[in-house]
Amino acid sequence: MINFLRQQLSRNPHQLNKAPIKKHHYILGATAIVLGSWITHTTTATVYDRFNNRQALEFAQAIPNNGRALNGGLPDDYFNESLKITQGPLSENISLAQSPLLVNEIPQIQLQETTHKVRRGDTLGSIFKKLGFNPAFAHHISTHPVAKQLVSLAIGKQLAFRTDENSKLKQLTYRLSALQELVVDFEGTSVGDASVVELLYQVQQKSVSGEITSSLYEAAKDAGLSTNLAMEMVRIFGWDVDFVLDIRQGDSFHVIYEQLQQDGENLADGNILAAEFTTQHRTHRAIRFDDGQGSASYYTPEGQSMLGTFLRSPVEFSRISSRFGRRKHPILKTWRAHKGVDYAASRGTPIRATADGKIVSAGTKGGYGKTVVLRHAGRFTTLYGHMNGFAKGIRSGGRVKQGNVIGYIGSTGLATGPHLHYEFRLDGVHRNPLTYKTPKAGSIDDQFKAEFARQTNRWLAELNGVSMEYQLAKARSARLNTGVL
Repeated sequence: MINFLRQQLSRNPHQLNKAPIKKHHYILGATAIVLGSWITHTTTATVYDRFNNRQALEFAQAIPNNGRALNGGLPDDYFNESLKITQGPLSENISLAQSPLLVNEIPQIQLQETTHKVRRGDTLGSIFKKLGFNPAFAHHISTHPVAKQLVSLAIGKQLAFRTDENSKLKQLTYRLSALQELVVDFEGTSVGDASVVELLYQVQQKSVSGEITSSLYEAAKDAGLSTNLAMEMVRIFGWDVDFVLDIRQGDSFHVIYEQLQQDGENLADGNILAAEFTTQHRTHRAIRFDDGQGSASYYTPEGQSMLGTFLRSPVEFSRISSRFGRRKHPILKTWRAHKGVDYAASRGTPIRATADGKIVSAGTKGGYGKTVVLRHAGRFTTLYGHMNGFAKGIRSGGRVKQGNVIGYIGSTGLATGPHLHYEFRLDGVHRNPLTYKTPKAGSIDDQFKAEFARQTNRWLAELNGVSMEYQLAKARSARLNTGVL
């Protein structure tokens, strides 16, 4: 057919107008169409997707001669070899829309990053103005349901602004916490999208041991235990150990916990997995157990809950300045019943709810000053007086969980100095919170006992190992100090 076309086109142009050629014009037209289709097929069918080469190769090798259909008639051997050279990851379909030629044509936008550390007095608007961005950004952020979290900036945290080659702002990121980052994408000066991204991290298991020489806080710090984990340990053992009255020099603790890391850098503390606290020759152990149904708590090795109905103390690391009973009022100078316990601590020290409950009242209450009253399980109420102020969200009718901060130590009302006046009542009758024993929380459910026993055996073995290592280290240190090797 091609030779026939060549013969026809090589003839004298004047002869093309003659009658014999006119009789065959339909042949020339049909031939040109077929030839054009063939040329188009053979030149475009080779534009296959490199991301599907592996699939195409497997298809061609499995069924002979399919390479010709895929690659414009090339023999299978040639086609297979060409696929092997540019083979990429397997995908679902062979698509010309993702061919290498088209992918290479998509421009890759390189963003430049500028950071700003939040300082005292900074607002979102002032930061945008300082960096030369349109103030309208701040307005659109403040009205977006997700991005508006940027309105409340924490001093010391960092904002990252990413711009294109024309210095147009495209993205803003802000670390909300150790494990979360807020990402805001912009379209013009408006918010295109905003989301909270969970950061990837690794979980490392660690252990620490310590001995109290002056205070639990100092011992925890010396052992390398963070303040948050020390507070959590106090909460776990808070029913069995009175950290105000029971602590003695020589008391010790061992804690196995999780450390959340990213590229070797510590991001945040994880959960305490197992812990041991020894005071006055009594050893208490706690095991964390997650039932896989969204509930996790701490139990004794026998499966009894470690979390009592009420915490022994509403203020951590404080001292008792006045006990329950009769006393001479420091201001009124009269003898009267003191129906609570006073905990002295620095102004601003957090005050915790000693149990889950409903807020009966939160406001000023005569000589108590700023006061919160909680009701627990119907029969119990607790009162927290002389507060300097209330924690965020504390208002009448609300609910709190055990350990939640409800306010801060102060000296409002009839008080000579900063302290908390704490009362405990059963059916409206005042009880001594230092001596009254309330029932403990429940034990491990029967359906989880086998799994709990398996996990408990593991953690007890690890606690024994940590304790032994600590005792050996103490013995080595003592020998070095005495010069005995």
